[in-house]
Amino acid sequence: MKNNINYQQIYEEIITSSLKESLEWSERFYELSNHHRLIVEELIDAGFRQALEDALDPELLEATAELAGEMGSQLYNFANMLGAHLADQANGKED
Repeated sequence: MKNNINYQQIYEEIITSSLKESLEWSERFYELSNHHRLIVEELIDAGFRQALEDALDPELLEATAELAGEMGSQLYNFANMLGAHLADQANGKED
């Protein structure tokens, strides 16, 4: 899975130096052996796939759609209430 993931940046900027040191791995991505680079890439890809699966969970999407619909309805009702209030004020009525 090569979806424009910058493995070098993730390895060099996000992975802690203490972990790399404890593994006795280079601080620089391209100084790693091919084997170690493949491990890093595979782990990053697996994390990326899992994050996508979690974010696209059908139950979560359903709940999000339901909440968005409710919020839209509430905003519509609020806009109508404000519109009615402004119309009353324009007609000289006071509450």
